[in-house]
Amino acid sequence: MGIFQRIFKRNKNRETVFQGHTEYLRKFQLSKNIDDNRNRLLDIMNNSFDIKSREFNIGGTSLRSAVVYIENLVDEPEVMEHILKPLILESVELISHAKKSEILDIIKDSIISIGDIEDVFTFDEIVLGILSGDTFLCIEGHDRGLLIKIREYEGKPFSIPETEPSVKGPKEGLVETLKRNIGFIRKRVRDPNLTMETFMIGRRTKTDLVMTYIKGIADPDLVEDVRKKLKEIDIDGTVAAIEIGNFMVDRPRSIFPLIQATERVDKLVAGLLQGRVAVIMNGAPECIIVPATLPILMQSVDDYYESWVAVTLIRATRYLGLFISTLFPSLYIALTSFNPGMLPTKLVLSITGSRVGVPFPAIIEALLMVFTLELLHEAGIRLPNVVGQAVAIVGGLVIGQSAVQAGIVSPIMVIIISITALSAYQIPDYSLSLTTRILRIPFMALASVLGSFGVAIGLLFLIAYLTSLKSFGYRYLSPISPFSLSDFKDTIFKSPRAANTKRPEFLNTQDVVRAKNTESGNKK
Repeated sequence: MGIFQRIFKRNKNRETVFQGHTEYLRKFQLSKNIDDNRNRLLDIMNNSFDIKSREFNIGGTSLRSAVVYIENLVDEPEVMEHILKPLILESVELISHAKKSEILDIIKDSIISIGDIEDVFTFDEIVLGILSGDTFLCIEGHDRGLLIKIREYEGKPFSIPETEPSVKGPKEGLVETLKRNIGFIRKRVRDPNLTMETFMIGRRTKTDLVMTYIKGIADPDLVEDVRKKLKEIDIDGTVAAIEIGNFMVDRPRSIFPLIQATERVDKLVAGLLQGRVAVIMNGAPECIIVPATLPILMQSVDDYYESWVAVTLIRATRYLGLFISTLFPSLYIALTSFNPGMLPTKLVLSITGSRVGVPFPAIIEALLMVFTLELLHEAGIRLPNVVGQAVAIVGGLVIGQSAVQAGIVSPIMVIIISITALSAYQIPDYSLSLTTRILRIPFMALASVLGSFGVAIGLLFLIAYLTSLKSFGYRYLSPISPFSLSDFKDTIFKSPRAANTKRPEFLNTQDVVRAKNTESGNKK
């Protein structure tokens, strides 16, 4: 039985806090055997590939020693220059005549030229130090070690998220270098349970992938499912993490995104703390997080930096925008062409008057405007930023005004399509926004043939499809369907932070509790 199985036992009710934090390692002391110390450390940190261990002999003698560090958090050239080189090459005279019990003090005081060195005895100090960017040194025959502070303090280059901007959140985004991305995560999650497993994808490209999750939080079945699907991928090569995600989903032909792609480091870390699994690829400035559900895709990072009242109102308008972006043009076509009696008389007369002289029926008019909107949208994306914004704004104003003056479309249709476009831009996830743009067309076709009855039939089929959809075995509408009251606190509505003390129930996490309930304490 491994060290984690001996230390951490989970209560049957699954609501006991998983004791995977460094303070629970305090009772485990270093031994005089460096193999035992090194193996325990690697076992505690789940043998993640970025945990580096080097064993060597000091000063040309048979005295064994070892260093352990995380390559993404330390300055490796400094480790080589100020630790390994002095101990291996420059310590012969000092070590050869010293007593065995004095060797560690001699190394600390006379050989290692680093200013900040700390004596450590227990694994809680060692693990926290390594996760913070320190280098651990242990010597055969000593039950004491050294933590040498050679941290990488220089800020690593990072990108600014462009597709997921935030008003108050961090501006740090993932980059194309896998090592740096792992360093971003390690700096934010100093937990020995943060596990990283490496894979190589592509028969020709041999691209490095890392699957990361927090052991003791993520559902083991989810972890095994992701691991199995990554191993089964057999392609020539890939250039994007999202492409890998599309190979992993159970229904790749679904127009709804079944994975969440992000370039934000804070969103990635938040997903790991929820109990989800992330896949990072070398050469890709984004990662994928699974599973993805509709409520998760409708959340924004800014939701967790504002008050719960403001966020609740914003989320409500966001879901309204999802509805409008999908159904607004079809509802207009259905009501004006088949069911004008459902509208107030003055509104019907106003719409009828605005359409006088328009040669096309409402469906053709709507399709022309939707097609024009997509042209402007794509032109704004493909052109350089400075030119693209001008084209989108000026093009929309000029084309819309000219079309109305020419009598090709009515002013009310320009308003309808404009509101529809703005509603789509309100959706936080770009892939989900594309889905609503696709769904507009079949709903418009149903409205033009069957009116509001056709829209209702299409909506029923859409809801039935969404309830049957799964992402890595999890219902796509969770926790709305199946309904979970405890998880509903952070879906359409947002409850106060003090009330969100548990991780999402539908994710079947091992460690359920994420914070102590402070509401009762604040009331006293």
